[in-house]
Amino acid sequence: MGNQNPVRASRLPQLMAAGFVCVVGGAFTARAAIVDNDLLEVGVAPPSDVLAARDDGIEFRGSDMWSYDDNIYRISPSVTDLTSLTGISADAHRSDHINTAAAEVDGQWSKGRQIVVGDFIVNDNRYDLNKGLDNVSSNDKLVWYWNATGVLSGQAGVDYTRGLATFVNSTDYARNVVDSTNIYATGRYQVGPRWGIFAGVLETNTSLSLAESQLNDFHAKSVDFGTEYATDEKNTLGWEYRYTDTRYPPGGVTQSDFREDTWRVYEKYDFSEKTVLDGSAGYLKRDYASLGIRSFSGYIWRAAAQWQPSDKTFIDLIGWRNLQAYVTAQSDYFVSKGVSIFPHWGATEKVSLGATLSFQDQDYIGVGPSQLAQGSRHDTLTSGQITAEYTPIKYLIFNFGYTHEKRGSNEANFRYDDNLLTARFTVRFGSAPSVPL
Repeated sequence: MGNQNPVRASRLPQLMAAGFVCVVGGAFTARAAIVDNDLLEVGVAPPSDVLAARDDGIEFRGSDMWSYDDNIYRISPSVTDLTSLTGISADAHRSDHINTAAAEVDGQWSKGRQIVVGDFIVNDNRYDLNKGLDNVSSNDKLVWYWNATGVLSGQAGVDYTRGLATFVNSTDYARNVVDSTNIYATGRYQVGPRWGIFAGVLETNTSLSLAESQLNDFHAKSVDFGTEYATDEKNTLGWEYRYTDTRYPPGGVTQSDFREDTWRVYEKYDFSEKTVLDGSAGYLKRDYASLGIRSFSGYIWRAAAQWQPSDKTFIDLIGWRNLQAYVTAQSDYFVSKGVSIFPHWGATEKVSLGATLSFQDQDYIGVGPSQLAQGSRHDTLTSGQITAEYTPIKYLIFNFGYTHEKRGSNEANFRYDDNLLTARFTVRFGSAPSVPL
């Protein structure tokens, strides 16, 4: 499902991957210039009126989700003896039922121009058969939206996630828990009514619990700055540069440290009241310390369009070309090219329906568990998803979802099909903010 999802990773932690998360549910908005889950991109964006429209308060949520996954380990149909896989437990099963009990606290506090938002989620994930995969995951954030003079504003925050690593692209099938902490700060100065300049810094620490994967632990520092010009009330043009320094533990077969420079321009254009276009294009250069890992330089882009034919219906379309990697195989990175479409229909005040169709092409560049004698690995990932939400009363929500995912590859051991069913009910209470984020 690739590049799509702003929904909290802990909603379905067993599918967590590096750089993107595959989950069920959640709305998508046409903001291609803002990379999903990129805290710096969100932090340097212009202040939103959404927070100012929300009331201070705290909301508590409790939920229980049942899931059925028919290919837990994302393995090829040709694998009939699971015990032949490295690290897998002796009683492993290809399919399983998972129960996820979750508790969440979401709140906002404001004083004058200063606003603090917190969201804390903990999930207890229990497998019926694959008991060795049981885990406790979480997704927590605390953000201060600061405003000094009206023309000087920004964010400072901490974002922490913990969850079971995906088995996609894995060569070790033991339980592997990923912990990731992001600390960031941004500032924006509005030079005039149309022109603004911005900057931000981000520090990321990610670690894995499985000893065999810990050479993929990494520490990254990024600095970002740019400028933006509003051509009118709704449309903007911008330019941005980012430098990232990423370090890995010493002692690996190859040294995975890299430096990355990214330049890009972006534009948001309201074509009409019902249609919004948004896109970015740029150039990325990544240099590795080791000569054993191929460096990369080339263009990247993202584009999105949202069409809202009625008050209850919208359709989002997004396409991209970017670099990505799975957290358990960081040096085995790839160029991701893809497209996704997201129709959504608010059937009634209590019922909403959504769908996703996504296709992704992955051309691998780095070093990894390739079985090819010549050439390089090439994968395709196709997924389809349908979701439904029913809210009979304000304090009770029911969610249902089905996802089908198919991976093709020129390496047979990376091919798989997967089907996922989910059903969840949520109860909520408290003095919730009147406008959701």
